[in-house]
Amino acid sequence: MISVFARREIYSGFVTPLPWIIFSTGQIVLAWIFLQVIERFSSLDAAARQMSLTQELTLNLFGFAAIITMLTAPILAMRMFSSEFRDGSFDLIAAAPVRFGSVVIGKLLGLMILILPLCLLPALNALLLIGTAELDLWQLAAATLGLFLATLLFAAIGLYASSLTAQPGAAVLIAFAMMLLLSIIGHAKTLTTNTLSLFEWLSWNEHLFWFLLGTVRMSDLAYFLLFTLFFLLLTQRRLVNRRL
Repeated sequence: MISVFARREIYSGFVTPLPWIIFSTGQIVLAWIFLQVIERFSSLDAAARQMSLTQELTLNLFGFAAIITMLTAPILAMRMFSSEFRDGSFDLIAAAPVRFGSVVIGKLLGLMILILPLCLLPALNALLLIGTAELDLWQLAAATLGLFLATLLFAAIGLYASSLTAQPGAAVLIAFAMMLLLSIIGHAKTLTTNTLSLFEWLSWNEHLFWFLLGTVRMSDLAYFLLFTLFFLLLTQRRLVNRRL
């Protein structure tokens, strides 16, 4: 059943122009950033370079790619539940002998496959330099993993927001609001005296930063996986309550 819902979302997504517009626009932006990083790095003398080329690429290219996927996930997720609520097709799913957990996971897989090209574009751009520059492949792999996990979280938030309303536009705004909160909550650490405050831990970009540096920590993996599971469970509970 999970594969059925995943295939359905993949097919209905790729037959529309929206994902293709997002991919092409994202690649144009990432290619421009890639060229800017290369030009800036090449213009500096070896003594003036504070970071390696790989680190320049991960912090700039992968960091901006995370912003793109954060904006993309709610836009692609808005139709997955909101549109079904609006046109009444969700009633058929609710009446079918399927578990809502399978529905949620299937839609998450479909959404992630739709966004996956954006997660791979930064690494593909960076790998163009193989043979002409010294790259840290481990750091590129860690940055790709971090970008994927962050996108997985964004997708889960987008699905949850889509389950809250029958208006796709409102679902996008709700998702943006939640992700914005998780983006800026780390700045609230200035209000506390603790070095490692709860506010800092709740911020997704604080955890992604370590992946971009090439460091894979269990605490960062746990953050993304636990929060993704949290929003998926909220989505499932929302669907169960809607059927009741």
